Amino acid sequence: MSMSMTSTAAAVAVALLVVAGGAGLAAAGTSDLCGLAETAFGECTAYVAGGEPAVSRRCCRALGDIRDLAATAAERRAVCACILSEMLAAGDGRVDSGRAAGLPAACNVRVGFIPTSPNFNCFRVR
Repeated sequence: MSMSMTSTAAAVAVALLVVAGGAGLAAAGTSDLCGLAETAFGECTAYVAGGEPAVSRRCCRALGDIRDLAATAAERRAVCACILSEMLAAGDGRVDSGRAAGLPAACNVRVGFIPTSPNFNCFRVR
């Protein structure tokens, strides 16, 4: 192998390591974001599943926290998927679509990435 081919191969290997390392950091960040969103949305799951008659103040505070967690479209999609998973697990698959869709208005919090049904497509979130 010539010196330039060896240098090129080494540069490619280093680039791949940097990309792979960055992907790992991004995944770790998403995991942390997901955990925070799931914990916060836990304040709302009983209401969304029909177990509470009204939205609690804690749920509304959590909704504001969730909104503030996700600054980019990719973060909003990730948080949406995490919340959807939390909703389905906590409510045994029962999600009152009307209650879920009405959360932002009930709490006076502008957030457009809260799942509103069990088959909500988080990939469409912008």
